[in-house]
Amino acid sequence: MTHVDVQARLKALRVEMEKHQFDAWVLPSSDPHNSEYMPSRWKVRQFMSGFTASVSTMVVLKDAAYVWADGRYWLQAEQELSGTDIQIVYLGRPDVLPWNQWLAEHLPEGARLGFYGATMMVKAVADIEEKLKSKRISVQTEHDLVDAVWVDRPGFPMAHVFAHAMAYAGESAQDKLNRVREQMRKLDAQVHVLNALDDIGYLLNLRGTDVPTSPYFHAYLVVAQQSAFLYAHLPRFSADLVQSLKEQGVELKPYDIFFDDLKALAGQAVLVDPAQSNLLTFKLLRSFNCRLIEKRAPSIAMKAVKNSIELDNWKNCFVRDGIAMVRFLNWFYKHVGAGNLTERMVSDQIDGERAKLNLFRGLSFTTIPAYGPNAAMMHYGLKDGTETPVKPEGFFLLDSGGQYDDGTTDITRTFVCGPCTDEQMRHYTLVLKGMLRLSAAIFMQGTRGLQLDILARQALWNEGVNYSCGTGHGVGYFNNVHEGPHSIGVGLIDQAIEPGMVVTNEPGVYLSGRYGIRIENILLCKEHCATEHGKFYQFEPLTLCPIDTRVVQKDLLGVEETAFLNAYHARVFEKLSPHLQGEDLQFLEHACRAI
Repeated sequence: MTHVDVQARLKALRVEMEKHQFDAWVLPSSDPHNSEYMPSRWKVRQFMSGFTASVSTMVVLKDAAYVWADGRYWLQAEQELSGTDIQIVYLGRPDVLPWNQWLAEHLPEGARLGFYGATMMVKAVADIEEKLKSKRISVQTEHDLVDAVWVDRPGFPMAHVFAHAMAYAGESAQDKLNRVREQMRKLDAQVHVLNALDDIGYLLNLRGTDVPTSPYFHAYLVVAQQSAFLYAHLPRFSADLVQSLKEQGVELKPYDIFFDDLKALAGQAVLVDPAQSNLLTFKLLRSFNCRLIEKRAPSIAMKAVKNSIELDNWKNCFVRDGIAMVRFLNWFYKHVGAGNLTERMVSDQIDGERAKLNLFRGLSFTTIPAYGPNAAMMHYGLKDGTETPVKPEGFFLLDSGGQYDDGTTDITRTFVCGPCTDEQMRHYTLVLKGMLRLSAAIFMQGTRGLQLDILARQALWNEGVNYSCGTGHGVGYFNNVHEGPHSIGVGLIDQAIEPGMVVTNEPGVYLSGRYGIRIENILLCKEHCATEHGKFYQFEPLTLCPIDTRVVQKDLLGVEETAFLNAYHARVFEKLSPHLQGEDLQFLEHACRAI
């Protein structure tokens, strides 16, 4: 997209704003289901601005436009929005307000604020509702102005929905729905309305391909005590799948009648999750005099704690994914010294290795192949027509993962391409040190991610270095690669890390214009011991892949950290070596040697 395209689209949007007398129009990074990754149809902020980050919010006024971006995307925003007249708001810096609070402060009294209510989550407006009322600012949610501007807007994906087999899921849809109903009874809820696609897919053991990196399909789900209704595009379901749903008490209905059907819930007690539900759903339920029970959806905690069958399958998945990584690494290190690699060649190679694996369904996110300064952008992506060479010096950061019937993977490794500076080697070692400290943590029941985060950062903080993103996120099981409710970071997320939860461990260093470093494994929380002082938990690394140790400054690692690293590599070799031969096996043996 050119800067001319951006300006033309903003001009067209302002024409529509004038027609409807809007003073401000908001373009979120969300669809009606609060999905992190979305089909092209819902990427309205990207369409209007050209900014390709997965998370940000755009506000268009009559004479200005702004994009809110957090620390992961600052450098990317500066590059992609340069020359567009769109101003960047650096979310996370001191005294910088989120977009909704900023609007509440800066819009004049009596202003008209607009956005499409189906793509705005409830909490974003609830946080400023009183302030808007005090300034008599009206909020209009009925219109989708982008429709008039985006003349060739993509339609809904219509590929077939498919079942996630019981052999992998470990629990039937009927049993999962009954567990939801049990929680509903505790809350005196007659009905539960769900918007979130990952929760719907999890509960019904169904998957789709609406987004290449997330295995879900467009749907809404309404659960009552004796029935359940799935609103989706009917041609996408085979007769066998329809029958299977019916046998488990789920009736299929057309996607497009969901909002109209909500009137059938008039006067009932309805459980809705304000963090996941779109504003249009809320407004309609309120208009039908429903008593809204605003609580976290039960399915969020259910899917976060993996069952034994899921975990057993997932461990097999990590073996296969590790095999692909080792084969790729052997290829990479054989070619990087010649200086004829590009980022795109590296990306194609790792994607191709995963595509060869059994049960492969696609990537879990778009591969991030970042050499040198590009790695300083945490969510860097390849650009069409750009071929960045990989030089035989410094670092190459690769963040990648796959979706499989038996799990989801997410791994980052930073590769040594050749000579490195003393500073680079020191930073690499400190990142590894933090990653090892967190991996080896023993912690009490009830511990939050905030309490664990310092283990990953302390070595960097001691040197006056920090990274402006979280340390770890939950991971779905053949589902979203980013999954709540738990995480590890400096912000308070009031959710304990519990046995059966998985979380990434990915500290890093990002120096603008110079280099980036990140090392990431997925960890499983499991029980450690129980004493008179309580229950204690620990982590088990699930990811199986060597970590480059050639530039590690051993004097910076403690005895326990070195022992943990050596034990990890011994386990990687034990699990992967039976499946490799020849040069790949020789590479693995060399890469897993003790330091």
